[in-house]
Amino acid sequence: MQFDDFLKKIPQLQNNKLMGALAHHKVMQSQVRAFVYKDVKHKTSPRDSAVLACVYPDEHGIAKMVFILRKSYNGHHSGQISFPGGKREEEDKSLWHTALREAKEEVNINKEWVQPIRNLTPLLIPISNFMVHPFLAYIDKKPFFIQDEKEVDRILEFPLNDIINTDLIEIKRAYFGKEYPVNAFLLEDYKIWGATAMILSEIRTLF
Repeated sequence: MQFDDFLKKIPQLQNNKLMGALAHHKVMQSQVRAFVYKDVKHKTSPRDSAVLACVYPDEHGIAKMVFILRKSYNGHHSGQISFPGGKREEEDKSLWHTALREAKEEVNINKEWVQPIRNLTPLLIPISNFMVHPFLAYIDKKPFFIQDEKEVDRILEFPLNDIINTDLIEIKRAYFGKEYPVNAFLLEDYKIWGATAMILSEIRTLF
């Protein structure tokens, strides 16, 4: 998809109904998700976080979206592909500001470049006790990406057209020592699953 064609679709993206749980269900069935996390209990309420699903043109005018491959570490989201984003801090005026701050820190997206399109459906990640608030946005020129060497293993850029049109594949993911079937996006040999795939699934429904 050319970026100019994407721009023409923005009113549609803003006006179409969010599919929320139905879109998320296409990635991980609701009953599987409920069963996997049935014994996960936390002493505190979920903490808010925000991610930026950002579309921009590459040097050929192709609409792309940026992701990060997180570094391996001793934590729940080690080595996963995700959108730029993270937990809300006290200085953040809003969750939108959280998404912008994190995008700047992780991949060098300046907030002045970013134009919001709409909020997407918040999504609970039970294992880490975060309520993720996704924001769909765009930049009208390709950013000069710089990765955060502490948190980001590499920056990934995928064509929006592939995200919209690629069929989901079934994979097995281990949760608490047992494997379950879930669906994932296969983009350039990278498997995107979990919360990021659920958010992508909702973005696809808007198109």
